[in-house]
Amino acid sequence: MRIFRLTKTSYVNDLSGEGARLYSGRWNRRGDALLYFSEHLSLCVLELLTRMDFEFLAADYSFIEAELPSSLISKLKKPETISEQWRANPPISFTQDYGSTWIQKSRTLALKVPSAVLPNESNILINPNHKQFSEVKIIQKCILDIDSRVF
Repeated sequence: MRIFRLTKTSYVNDLSGEGARLYSGRWNRRGDALLYFSEHLSLCVLELLTRMDFEFLAADYSFIEAELPSSLISKLKKPETISEQWRANPPISFTQDYGSTWIQKSRTLALKVPSAVLPNESNILINPNHKQFSEVKIIQKCILDIDSRVF
């Protein structure tokens, strides 16, 4: 499966999950390293635009295109069956607890979750400390080239 990740250009080579470990995210508590990828580069852009102004995104971001075997991805299909507020902003403890528990159990390399921004599309969470992390193959790293007409 092809997956994509957006990051500041200065961090494009960092696949440690340190940023998520330090600051938490929708699917992890502070203290748990995690890499956030998406099924599509366009979803990465949309996810990031919900948190920042366009001029910052256009200035200093790169993307990573990677590939990993689909067999290493488990799926969370319907978080709303567990919590109706799973899309809340800021994230609720349910999603953070769920993701952190998944990280700590380390049963699978990756977890496919619906995007809170666009729930018909998916994000792929990767545990950088999983024993099969070497199965993530980087295809390319490129500067993000996005048209200024987006906004």
